[in-house]
Amino acid sequence: MVIKANAAMLLVAAGLSLVSCDKKDSQVKPNGLPKAAATSAGAASSVAVVDIDTLAAKSEYCKDGQKELENKQKKYREQLNSKGQALQNAIASFQKKMQSGAFTSQQQAESAQAQLQKQQQALQAFQEKIENEMAQATQNYQKKLREDLNTFLKSYNSDGRFKVIISKSGDNVLYSDPSVDITEDVIAGLNKSYKK
Repeated sequence: MVIKANAAMLLVAAGLSLVSCDKKDSQVKPNGLPKAAATSAGAASSVAVVDIDTLAAKSEYCKDGQKELENKQKKYREQLNSKGQALQNAIASFQKKMQSGAFTSQQQAESAQAQLQKQQQALQAFQEKIENEMAQATQNYQKKLREDLNTFLKSYNSDGRFKVIISKSGDNVLYSDPSVDITEDVIAGLNKSYKK
């Protein structure tokens, strides 16, 4: 049996790959502006862009969070497979007994069949439980990432140089000047905060 992938898990898995982060805080000039923004210090842009796919690939929190979610899903899958195999073995044993006439009465066969149904219902309940737990874990992970990102961006933009900071994921932003891309600064800031 396979755990059904929920929409939240798909979103996380699609955005998160394990890529090493080898950029340091060198993207930020001493005045706190990103290198790209510092080149046009007099004419600060009112819009900044954060590439969410890159953030997800390079943020230590994202990498650790994805790994934790994958480990949790693997553990649940193993438990589910074990319970599924136990049910299949019980069904095979029941069928073998039915064919060989091992049940001494109709009542004994019905009782064994009722036990199988209970076991199957318990397996379905367990599957629903772990799917809900995975969805909750994914939601908690995404909520914390959003909170950390918002906290960092408020501090990062405390001078008000950007009026809007938008997220770019895939091709939802068709074009943006590289000078307004603050992704590396955000990654460096989040990683520094995460290490604390």
